[in-house]
Amino acid sequence: MTEHLPAIRLGVDAGMATLIWLVQLVIYPAFRFIDAERFIAWHHRYTRAISFIVLPLMITQAACIGLQCLTDPRIGNLVSAGAVLVAWIVTFTLSVPCHHKLQEQGNDPQIINRLIHTNWLRTIAWSVALLAGRMV
Repeated sequence: MTEHLPAIRLGVDAGMATLIWLVQLVIYPAFRFIDAERFIAWHHRYTRAISFIVLPLMITQAACIGLQCLTDPRIGNLVSAGAVLVAWIVTFTLSVPCHHKLQEQGNDPQIINRLIHTNWLRTIAWSVALLAGRMV
């Protein structure tokens, strides 16, 4: 399996980077245009659906990078691991709480703006993970 790990990792890294750029440039800004009366129901469906895509990618990426750090601790793998750690920390300390507030309060422009602004940290982190993974 380890011989296929670089190809699997490239696919997962590219998937995460593509997804986070779509979220940053298209999906989160579109939150502003969801009708206030439908926002909570729409947001619930969105977060549930996106979780089926994001969580397997996040877990697979962390496992691949972790395995590569153990078997081949080159700088690119270590930088990727740090970048993914940052992305996870931002996800669970900033993004998830914003989503919880949106789910409770509905379409709140301040929370949406905070989500968009803080999501740049994840966008950069997952982009760095993709690029650093190519350094190995």
